[in-house]
This record gives sequence, structure tokens and C-alpha cells, in this order.
Amino acid sequence: MTDRYVTLSDSFAEIVILRSRFLAYVYHVESEEECAEKLAALRKKYYDATHVCYAYCADIEGRTIRFSDDGEPSSTAGAPILSVITKGGWRQVLIAVVRYFGGTKLGAGGLVRAYTDAAVKAAEAAEETEMRLCTVYYAETDYNTFARLSAAVPRMGGSMTNVCYGEGVSFETVFPKGEDRTAALADLTGGKTKFIQRGDRYEIYRA
Repeated sequence: MTDRYVTLSDSFAEIVILRSRFLAYVYHVESEEECAEKLAALRKKYYDATHVCYAYCADIEGRTIRFSDDGEPSSTAGAPILSVITKGGWRQVLIAVVRYFGGTKLGAGGLVRAYTDAAVKAAEAAEETEMRLCTVYYAETDYNTFARLSAAVPRMGGSMTNVCYGEGVSFETVFPKGEDRTAALADLTGGKTKFIQRGDRYEIYRA
């Protein structure tokens, strides 16, 4: 399992070349099923489009990779879009480009450039996010102690999430895997707060 990967937020861009419109969409996805749903929605929305070409890397290891030219000449659409994804090093990303033919053929080289440029422009409009494998710890404490922990956790390279307020405060503390600081946090509270490990998950990394 990789300790980190980079993904993109959803975005959109459009370019026009010799009256052909190229509508490029970037989606953050987490499975092939989600890719299929996104593509089906695009085909329904743009039912009269000439082509809906795409490429994706649906997993965090870079193993689930697919692409399609959707009727364009072989390797002129899907492969160039995939090249944008692989060069960016992105995971869990789908880029789809919808084309409306403008009446002038672009040729193989022109198509490669058009689909590449559309995918790049949409990717540039997206937010790049680094995800890191983190270990999650659950804890409960009183309000005063929580205030002290809230100040200490970021200084130690961690973050807090799923905070619930009631008679006391329950929350999760997250540290990059292998960088556990909960013993120091427990000492900070005089041993009053126990941190229970709940496993690993990927979280947005903020340096």
C-alpha cells in the first residue's frame, strides 16, 4: 500500500478548434463503477455529441487504468488523455472530453493535440491534493483539555476530525502513519485522555 498519492478535484474547461468544440471534464473518482456513472451522465447530457472520449486511473496504486477513443481514429483521443493523467502522476482521476464536430477534419496529429490540450486545460483548472496514509485515534475528553489538544496536535504534525460536542468532546486525531504522537498528547493531559487506535485511512496532507 502506497503511503501517499496525488489526486485532482472536479473541474471543467472548453477549447474550440476549427469550430469543433472540446468540452473537458475532470472528476475525482474512487472506483471503476463511479467512472461508469460519470461517463453515463455525460453521454446522457451530451446525447448529440460526436464523441465522448476518456481515460482514467481509478485506484491509488495506478493499476486500474482504462481509456477509450469512442470512435475517433485509434490512439488519437483516449491515449493522449491518459498521457496527461500519467504525466501528472494523479490517482483516482477520470478525464473525459466531449467533442462536437465542427465540419473540418483535424487529422490524427490535430486530434492528439486537441484532446491533449483540452485535458491539460481542465487539469490546470482543478485543485491538486496530496493524500497521505494516516493512522486514526479516537478519544474523549473535557472542553478545557480539548482546547489544549487542539493547539498541540497541529504543532505535532497531526490533525483533528469528526469532532462531536456534548457533555464532553469526542474526536479523532490523525497522524501520518509511523508518526504517532499520541503518547506525548496523553502526557500533556496528565494521562486523563486515552487515545484508541482505529486503523489507517487516507487523509488530505497539509504540510
